[in-house]
Amino acid sequence: MSRAPHLDDLLPYLMNRLVGRLNQNLGERLRRAGYSFQDWRILAVLAAHDGITLSQLAEATVIPQPTVSRLVASLARRGLLRRRVRTGDSRFVEARLTPRGEAAYRKMLPLAVAEYRGAVVGFDKAEAEWLKRATLRMLGNIGVELLQEGPQAGGRRG
Repeated sequence: MSRAPHLDDLLPYLMNRLVGRLNQNLGERLRRAGYSFQDWRILAVLAAHDGITLSQLAEATVIPQPTVSRLVASLARRGLLRRRVRTGDSRFVEARLTPRGEAAYRKMLPLAVAEYRGAVVGFDKAEAEWLKRATLRMLGNIGVELLQEGPQAGGRRG
């Protein structure tokens, strides 16, 4: 008879612990710099996919849409992004970084990179790349569609 898996045998549990701790650590670094973890999530997605809809932003940040709407409004009041009705389809609101938002993102990015690098200490480049590919494959296996780069997805241009 095979033994029942222990909690530490379950990859989703381990991944949740890993991501939870990475996010907590990054949140502490961001707070010291005057930002919140949710600021980071919104600005980081917009830095890669400027001009996406609030629905897409909610999906990409894994933040419920009502919360995303509140966060976007707050970031807009702070001058970090702007909202506008999508050209050609007034049912959708897009979010775009302002120069001030881009500057804030550039200040936050090294903090996030440092946190990630701390997690992969001892990994060689091939191991880190394999881990990334495996994670992307797992996301695909469970039906998570990532935003695509390019004009139709609002990817950075120019």
